[in-house]
Amino acid sequence: MLPNPKSSHRLAPPRGLRRLVALVALISWLGTISVNAQQVVKVGGYDFPPFVDKTPGATSLTLDLIAALNAFQKKYVFEFVHTSSKRRFINFDEGKYDLMFFEALDWGWQGREMAASEVIMHGGTVYITRMEKYKDQRYFDDLRGKTIWGILGYHYGFANFNADYDFLKKNYNAHMTTSQDGLIEAAVTGRADISVVVREYLQIYLLKHPEVQNKILVSTKFDAVNAYTILVRKGISPSVAEINKLLLEMENAGILKKLWGKYNLK
Repeated sequence: MLPNPKSSHRLAPPRGLRRLVALVALISWLGTISVNAQQVVKVGGYDFPPFVDKTPGATSLTLDLIAALNAFQKKYVFEFVHTSSKRRFINFDEGKYDLMFFEALDWGWQGREMAASEVIMHGGTVYITRMEKYKDQRYFDDLRGKTIWGILGYHYGFANFNADYDFLKKNYNAHMTTSQDGLIEAAVTGRADISVVVREYLQIYLLKHPEVQNKILVSTKFDAVNAYTILVRKGISPSVAEINKLLLEMENAGILKKLWGKYNLK
């Protein structure tokens, strides 16, 4: 007898196919649980080349370190949150992020619930000026009467780390901008008597622009020596101890050396 074409009954799929579909669904479900089990950790960062560089086409050491951390372990998913040098404290108080890379406690974090990791890199800020015959290292000994350019919101040794713009302008004839490139260019053209630049960025800049090397005089002394750490909100996971352990494991695996080398840093 031929089956009735109007019948609503359908042939059930083979038992083996049903089992396969169920297995695929289970694997997918377990994968979702695994992803959801990873804790998202927000990492704040502001324009601070080469650590955070928002210039189109530029790379950022903070973002590369985040990617390396995510590839190295699966307990946490580190995500970047952009802020500014001036608003980073407000955004931290608002809970928008819990970690900040390549930062130091004495850069205005006193009194906040932040703890610092072991030092992950040493560096600092140096003075540069337009190369001229009458200038030598003694030019940097006395800043009085000179126009000094820096980055808005940064803390500088010459001002005892007071980042208030009005204070800097009144006491040091300071001009604050937002770009390390702008600082270097201001020194090259003579618009700035002295620019205070991050040494780590200057090294990279001169590799890309070797013609500038003979146009500027770079101080042999530091404006400030920076001991870069990772700042972690107290009472959260990962703790400072976990961060230190992760960094040590990554260092022993050669990951950090390779990462620093990409930026010609140690």
